[in-house]
Formats: sequence, C-alpha cells, structure tokens
Amino acid sequence: MKNINKESYLKNNLPFFKDLSKNEVEKLFSSSYIQNYSKGEFIYSKDKACTGVLLVVNGQLRSFLSSYSGKEITLFRLFDLDICMLSASCVFQNLTCDINLEAERDSSVIIIDSNFFKDLSSKNINVQNFFLNLTQNKLSEVMNVLEQVVFFSLDNRLSNYLINQYYLNNSNDIYITHDSIANDLGSAREVISRMLKRFEKDNLVKLSRGVIKIVDIEKLKLLCK
Repeated sequence: MKNINKESYLKNNLPFFKDLSKNEVEKLFSSSYIQNYSKGEFIYSKDKACTGVLLVVNGQLRSFLSSYSGKEITLFRLFDLDICMLSASCVFQNLTCDINLEAERDSSVIIIDSNFFKDLSSKNINVQNFFLNLTQNKLSEVMNVLEQVVFFSLDNRLSNYLINQYYLNNSNDIYITHDSIANDLGSAREVISRMLKRFEKDNLVKLSRGVIKIVDIEKLKLLCK
C-alpha cells in the first residue's frame, strides 16, 4: 500500500480541522495512527474493545449485524474518504452498538483514539456538530435498510440490489456469490438462489459460477415498483 501522510490527510478531510486550536491539532496528530487491514479481516465486532473513529484512506469496509445462527445483514459500506463513528462505541453514552466491521478489500484507515475524540467533542462545538451530523446520516442509512427488510418483498429488494450493482460496476456482469447477496440482504443463500433461478427463467438474468449477467435491466426495474 502507498505511503500515507497522516497529518495531510486529516487536515484535508476532516471538516472541523480548520476550527481546531493549535493544541487540539497537536493532540489529534498524537492520538491517531494508520492501520492496514487485509481483505476479510475484522476491524471491529461486538466482542472487541472500542476501536476508535475510523477514516478510510483507501479500500472498502462493510458494516453488518450477525445472529448467533450465523445469519447476517449489511447495514452500510464505507469507501475512500468515508468516516465511521460506530466503531467508536464508547464515544456514545448509554448505547450498546453490536455491529461488525470488516475489510472487503485490502484497506488502509486512520484511527482516532475514542477517548480523545470524546473529550474533543465535549469541548469543541464544531466537532460536536460534525459528530451529530455524521451519526444522523449513518442512522438514516440503517433505517433505510430496516425499512427495506420490513416493508418490501425479497424479489423487490433483490432486483433493486442487482440494479445498484449494475450501476456501481457499470457492467451487466456482476461478479458476486449467492452467499454474499444473502448476507447483504439478510436472507438465506438457498432462498436467494431460488429467486435468482426464477429471475433466470423470466429472462431477467443469466447465471453462471460466480457471475450474474443482467439480461434485461428494464424488466428488473419493474419489479422495484
């Protein structure tokens, strides 16, 4: 992975950096460090201690909930320049946050110590506002996921998922396993496989090992309505 200038990255990508005092800037630099994670490595889980505030320099992270039976559902993903507060659960008062965070690709992040950030937020209104806005934005993403699960049928959610992958990758060919889709949608692999087979029978997609080819994007869109 390329060399990372931590100080420059924090200065250019933290919206509240310009509102910090010289002393606060020095403490920010000394209370943060660069960490690299390999694909598939856990960064944070409900069984681990408070990690800290994460700033994604490069890579891709996935936040998800998991049950004791092993079932998962993706809450949101983090990409370059994204910031994650939920990995710093000790910043929140009276909040238990049983999420998991893993690297979906080899990733580099800057971690800001939770205790420092908590203290900084309590003393600097600009940091506090940033903290609240970021938390609200992530909460909105999580609520959207819950709304999809509760109020929309699985064929609607699956078709919407495939459409998003189509635009995200700018390709009709989606390289993904049925397991991964099931984990993202909070379903079982067998259920996803059956529904994809139905989509294939209806000439919406074509299935092959590790690849889903979108045949008719417009018909898929009709399932989302």
